[in-house]
Amino acid sequence: MDPKVILETVLNREEITAIEALMLMREEGKILQELFEAADSINERINHDTVTYVRSKQIHYTNICRAECSFCSFYRKKGQKGAFSLTPADVVRQIREAGSVKQVALQGGLNPDLNLTYHLDMLRTVREAFPAVHIHGYSPSEIHFLAKRSRTTPFDILRRFKDAGLDSLSGDSADILNDKVRKKICSDKLRTGDWAEIIRTAHRLGMTTTATILFGHVEDEIYICEHLEIIKNIQRETGGITAFEPLVFMPQNTDLARSAKIRQPIASERILQMYAVSRIFFSRLIKNISVDWTKTGFDTALRALKCGANDLGALTYDPFEIRLPEINGKGGMTPATMRAAITKAGHTPAERDPHHHRVQAPAAARKEELVFA
Repeated sequence: MDPKVILETVLNREEITAIEALMLMREEGKILQELFEAADSINERINHDTVTYVRSKQIHYTNICRAECSFCSFYRKKGQKGAFSLTPADVVRQIREAGSVKQVALQGGLNPDLNLTYHLDMLRTVREAFPAVHIHGYSPSEIHFLAKRSRTTPFDILRRFKDAGLDSLSGDSADILNDKVRKKICSDKLRTGDWAEIIRTAHRLGMTTTATILFGHVEDEIYICEHLEIIKNIQRETGGITAFEPLVFMPQNTDLARSAKIRQPIASERILQMYAVSRIFFSRLIKNISVDWTKTGFDTALRALKCGANDLGALTYDPFEIRLPEINGKGGMTPATMRAAITKAGHTPAERDPHHHRVQAPAAARKEELVFA
């Protein structure tokens, strides 16, 4: 099918199939500008010119992980130099030091020494210390791992986590939802079906989730579009996914980069193509397409806002987060800096809450230059 016909279809408010998305992912050259414009047009219909951000603090509670994914440079083995695990008190201290945040995102490795009691204690401690803060975090891989270690079900883990204070589940660990690729890049993590079922389970329990994809490594366009279709089918069934976030593979210091001879992150045009196809494929079904500006670079992130994306996520990043070298040492952004950048790019900035609802900042807060670190 002619790609221009596909773009006419979406501009006429009709959905496209995964096969049509695949064709758009494989396009190159001049047609890309038309693809970007179509995605921008759809985004304008859905979100107008508004671009959102959130005051969120990400905390990695441990980097000890038995999965040893080949795309990850974050994990450490137990006893290895740089390995750490935080106590609940450490987590509370980091949140307090962050200042005025509306959300805390908890994430960590698959650490066999941290049992279910540890996680429940951490959630309860954070909830008691910050009753108004939204607790987002964990991921299907952490839930799956804990369920296996505790000899129970993901449903039971999620139910107990929700009772302890978890408000929403991260859609991380999706990586590529194809078991052939997963065997190459994350062979000791949960399978595609397990990831999808845990996301559905969270939705059945009344929790929202995000969804992600890791791209720019050994996947090809077929696997990308299979991945998008799995997420679309979940959203049709449950409606519980608040945002979709494509994540760019960061090759530095990873086994995957060495084995696949990947020296640089994927080119910016391919990044923008991923955002554009995601917006076109999901359309209104998943209203929010988020950019992790620490992995794309801020200039590319701003360009993505003209290619279907509408959310720039958190103002800050965790010191242990895998990101572009150019981001290192910047410590994040102030609300004023973020708003100014969004405005300069031709959009209307809006602070949001963790559910992607816009919030109205008080007059005094509009003048602040608070840096979250």
